Amino acid sequence: MKKAVIVLAILIVIGFIPFQQHSSVSIRSNYFDVCQQLMNAGDWNRWEPEINSYTDNQISTQSFKSGFLIRTPNQVFNIKNVGANTFNVVKTRNHINYHCFYMVVPEIKNSYATVVIDAKTNVFKWLISRVEPSAEPAYLMLSLKAFMENPRLYYGFTIHEINVAESYLAVKKETILAKNKYPEINKAANDINSFIAQSNIKAVSSLSGAYYPHQADSLQILIGIPVNKQVNSTPAITFMHMPGGKVIVGDFDGKYSERQKVYTAMEKYIQDHDLKKQVLPFERYLNNKAPAGENDIVNMQVNYPVL
Repeated sequence: MKKAVIVLAILIVIGFIPFQQHSSVSIRSNYFDVCQQLMNAGDWNRWEPEINSYTDNQISTQSFKSGFLIRTPNQVFNIKNVGANTFNVVKTRNHINYHCFYMVVPEIKNSYATVVIDAKTNVFKWLISRVEPSAEPAYLMLSLKAFMENPRLYYGFTIHEINVAESYLAVKKETILAKNKYPEINKAANDINSFIAQSNIKAVSSLSGAYYPHQADSLQILIGIPVNKQVNSTPAITFMHMPGGKVIVGDFDGKYSERQKVYTAMEKYIQDHDLKKQVLPFERYLNNKAPAGENDIVNMQVNYPVL
């Protein structure tokens, strides 16, 4: 019995012996944006899964000189910004403190950053982390990675990169009065569809449109449909060769007047991922129907050819 007590006491002592755990997480986002997500309580509420599982009235935030506290019904996060890129984080759950230092380091590629993790732990906490993944030192940064690398969560829209083959578009290009934009767009779409039907060619994708300011009261419009081959042009309809390459595609389904939101998100995506725009973007209407007005509900994709 005495030996068993001694062994138990030794095991308890061993369980509390501190040691350091080191790891790192690479995130496809730039250094400054990763730091931004860590230094603001509002951003933690967006990406930390245990925090954002609660409603706003179940979460309290308290700011202090070098950081902030976030309290939820079953845990507390104490975040201190101890340097431009270094964060001291203590998560308290079930009366146990999990203490980590996070240092954000830019990678050679501008669109990537690494978070270096240095955790103060012991054998008991290590054993807990084997059965409770949220106790793992890298858990918070893996959650941040999952958030920042998911465009729907981070940018608010589904955005993805595709490679497209070269193609030909039957295009109607003209300058119109801005006040007549929607009737003229739909007239151009009808003209192209009629041309395709009369020319023994086939549409291979959906209707596209691009619109550029011309003067104070006018626009230049390009309405096109990808087709299977090039035929002779007419005075009204010409052919445009679209080279193959990488295209950033953003999905938008909603009121046409709110389309600028997806453009803004995609501009940030392109900047964050260190991409270069080849030409101006264009819209692809997935139901082959051009918008009839600002209040029209559209299902479309915005396309940015990039390098």
